[in-house]
Amino acid sequence: MIKVLIADDELIVRKGLIATVDWEKYGMKVVADAPNGLKALELFKEYSPEVVITDIVMPEMNGIEFARKIKQRSPDVKILLLSCHRDFTFAQEGMNIGASGYIVKTAFQDQEFEDYLERFKNELNYLNNGNTSHSPSLATEFYEWLCDFENSFPKRLEKLFSKEWNWMMQTYFIYLINGINSGELFQEMYEERQYAEIPCGQDQAFIFIPEPSQEWFEHLLIESRSKDSSIRWKVNGPNQGMANWMEGVLKLYHQLKFEKKFKFSMEDWPSPIQKAVQIMIDQLDQSLSSSSIAKEVGLSRSHFSTMFKKAVGDSFSGFTEKMKIQAACDLLENTSLPLQEIGEKIGIQDGKYFSKWFKKCIGRTPSDYRQNKKTNVS
Repeated sequence: MIKVLIADDELIVRKGLIATVDWEKYGMKVVADAPNGLKALELFKEYSPEVVITDIVMPEMNGIEFARKIKQRSPDVKILLLSCHRDFTFAQEGMNIGASGYIVKTAFQDQEFEDYLERFKNELNYLNNGNTSHSPSLATEFYEWLCDFENSFPKRLEKLFSKEWNWMMQTYFIYLINGINSGELFQEMYEERQYAEIPCGQDQAFIFIPEPSQEWFEHLLIESRSKDSSIRWKVNGPNQGMANWMEGVLKLYHQLKFEKKFKFSMEDWPSPIQKAVQIMIDQLDQSLSSSSIAKEVGLSRSHFSTMFKKAVGDSFSGFTEKMKIQAACDLLENTSLPLQEIGEKIGIQDGKYFSKWFKKCIGRTPSDYRQNKKTNVS
């Protein structure tokens, strides 16, 4: 059983996590909880937990200092930080000293929290079983890199491509698979065929398949989904080399996040519309017109507009605005970026116009929106 320690100065947060999370599902047990970093460190020395969930701002000793002392003592411990918006820079500092991730309290989602628990369980099991075929630190570094944190993953990727993954200098395909235990279902593939895999969250993994094996792999996926309708996958390719690897992985991951955020799936949309929305996701900082997108996907503007509305359920301009609003809200809530830079990230170069546009859409200025979120956290 994996031992868990929870540290937070709010009793309701500690008791809420203890009572509402299905810890047994992840092979975990909460062995202690503490109201501050100093007490938490005492309990850590007493119980030697393998997973620590800690708030950043606490009395007597804050979560960052607590995490630093943990990592000095036990480098393999998994640390999940709970942060407020105002703690964003501290959260980044925590990642730099070895925390495995952080969750913003105002944007707390059960699925995100459970994804971390599942990842911790898998990594600790690999470590405890002495399995080196998939290094726990590889999965950790990969996930941090996906979340836009600067770390050593690109350098590690270079080493992989120079040795074990050298076959990906030839043509391969990238799959992001959800709802599947790949280790059990693809055992035959692991024994007989070339592949590469990195787990990413609960029942989710990136799998890399050489071109000659793609047809066989697609057949295996379809057969698996016939037994379990919850299995889904996205594919990117054909690709060659490391640059394509990084670009393809990020595209699939951002697409998945996008679909979860807007609560729809693109897999049943016509190919031109899928391509159009992917362009919109990748170039959110640009001012794109329906005419330019239509040209890129090989349709006339009128045909594209009709097909887009039918598939997505919204006009091109209406859907674009919703995407930009969601992105702006996320950046205001989860970062300390200045308003000018947030506007630029969603294609609005004029800071004053960004404020007017945001107020028109949301009913309050960006500054008011950000302050309101911080007040609600406090």
